[in-house]
Formats: sequence, C-alpha cells, structure tokens
Amino acid sequence: MNAGLAVLAGLLACSSGEPAELDSDREPVQTVEDFTLVQSIAGNRSWRLVSDLAVYTEGDSLLILSGVDLTFFEEDIPTTMLRGDSGRVELRSGLMRIWGEVIADTDDGRHLETEEIIWDDSLETFHSDCLVVMTIPDSAGSTLLSGRGVDLDTGLGAVAGVDIEDEFTAVYSGELELD
Repeated sequence: MNAGLAVLAGLLACSSGEPAELDSDREPVQTVEDFTLVQSIAGNRSWRLVSDLAVYTEGDSLLILSGVDLTFFEEDIPTTMLRGDSGRVELRSGLMRIWGEVIADTDDGRHLETEEIIWDDSLETFHSDCLVVMTIPDSAGSTLLSGRGVDLDTGLGAVAGVDIEDEFTAVYSGELELD
C-alpha cells in the first residue's frame, strides 16, 4: 500500500470510531493527482468534486480522496462550497463521506463546520452524526446552531422531518423586534 493510501485509510470516522475501510491486499487501480469528477443533469452541473489526490480501486468502485472541494450548483451557478481534509466516494451507491476539518459556505452566507459529513446523492441530502456548528445570518444578526445527528439540503437548510438525534443548541445575536 502506498503512503498516501495508508494515511487516508488510517483516519478515524466521527460516528463509528473505525478507520475508513480499505482492503490492505488490494492495490489501487489508479492514483490521480488534481482529480475532478462532475455530475450534470440535463446539461447543467449538479456538483463538482475536486481532490488533490484520488486513489481508485476498481473491485469496489471506491475513490479515496485527499484534499476535497465539493461545489454544488443551481442553474449552473455555484451555490454551496464544501471543503474537507479527506473523502471517500462509493461510486455504485452515490455516497460521499468527507472528514477531517469540514467547512461549508453557501452563497447566502450560511457557514457550517464539522468533523465528518456524508452526502447521499440519491436523496440529495447531507447527514452528520458529529457535532455540527452552523452560522445563519439574517438582516438583523445571526443564529449560531449546534447539534448532532442532522440532515441538511445542499443549501445547508433543514430537510423536511429532520430530527436532531442527540443534542441541539441555538444562540441568536442581533436585534429582535418586539410588538
């Protein structure tokens, strides 16, 4: 196993505490620097994944990534940018797990920080069992939200029927209008 693959495989997941699963006997089929993967629907980009280094194993259609940038688009315009230290893409299932120092920003000023987040391409949602800290600005101030076990859409908004699985805190700073 090469050094880059060994480092990526040894990183721990927030939710399970287990290292990323890799078969130590399987050699990478390809190692690509400055890797890019784009998904388009009806001629418009849906998302673009860029990585400093990608290791692909054909047997399980798995990409292991180092230095991850994931950009989501609406009408081919970037709306949400997510960065993380490492990632794993299961090409068959459409699941992307990004971990390390994960930071996401939207075009309307929302900001998210966590240790791990999973993108489910079929549901078009993010999920994290880790502590998630989000800042949501408005015209009079901002709200700081933190919680574990959250589901979010690509704009870092709540998905219908979201349950905070563990704990939740909200702090608002700004002016409140009282009638």
